[in-house]
Amino acid sequence: MPLLLMDIPTSKCRTQLWHTLEESRNPFVKTIVDYSNNKTSDYNSSFIKAYYESYMPQNACEVLRLSDNEQLKQIPAYGYILPWDNQDVTEILKIRERIALNENRQEGKQIDISAGYTDFGPVDAEKGEIELNRMIRTFKSIKKQGYKEKPYLSDGGIRGYFLTGDDDEWCFIVKAGKHRAYALSALGYQNIPVVIDNNIGMIKRLDDLRFWPQLSCGIFSEEEAYILANNILKVENQS
Repeated sequence: MPLLLMDIPTSKCRTQLWHTLEESRNPFVKTIVDYSNNKTSDYNSSFIKAYYESYMPQNACEVLRLSDNEQLKQIPAYGYILPWDNQDVTEILKIRERIALNENRQEGKQIDISAGYTDFGPVDAEKGEIELNRMIRTFKSIKKQGYKEKPYLSDGGIRGYFLTGDDDEWCFIVKAGKHRAYALSALGYQNIPVVIDNNIGMIKRLDDLRFWPQLSCGIFSEEEAYILANNILKVENQS
């Protein structure tokens, strides 16, 4: 499949849906910057610990900040689904459970997603340490060796897709390679090199809202999908 390599401004990137990649607006980037400035050396003193303790959505509805969607309230927080997603909730839950298990095993830990999901709390101390160690290891590696993305290699580059809205609004939603993205931002990169799968799914257009899969499934109304997409698009302009 053809691939593209593009530089995306940190302010236009979205992680955890509601964060840009700027230090002042991303708890993961700030944690790395604190580490590099000798302000933190372990999980207990890290900014992400405070973040995980302060942000504990109880269900998918709270993750997406939609107050009255009863279907989303029945979905675990880590199973949140977006209006344009093609998978159903069951598939998303299985994928995220598998990813969490694999990530933890790579760190020599036999814990599953019940110990926490990387994007928000609650997170057990053991899982928090895993997340912090991954960020620090990635940061130190890039700081020492530099970073040059090669889009033709399947090495877990920074990947995602575009969301576009009204009045030429757009953002890039990071789906993979978040730790690299955090590290690059912490190192002062104003633009992040990302790999784009050059296919019809790389752009989610607000103009196509009525065709988004999760509207036909009845999980979102058109109004909810419009509000959610616009809230994500406008994150960089919010205080």
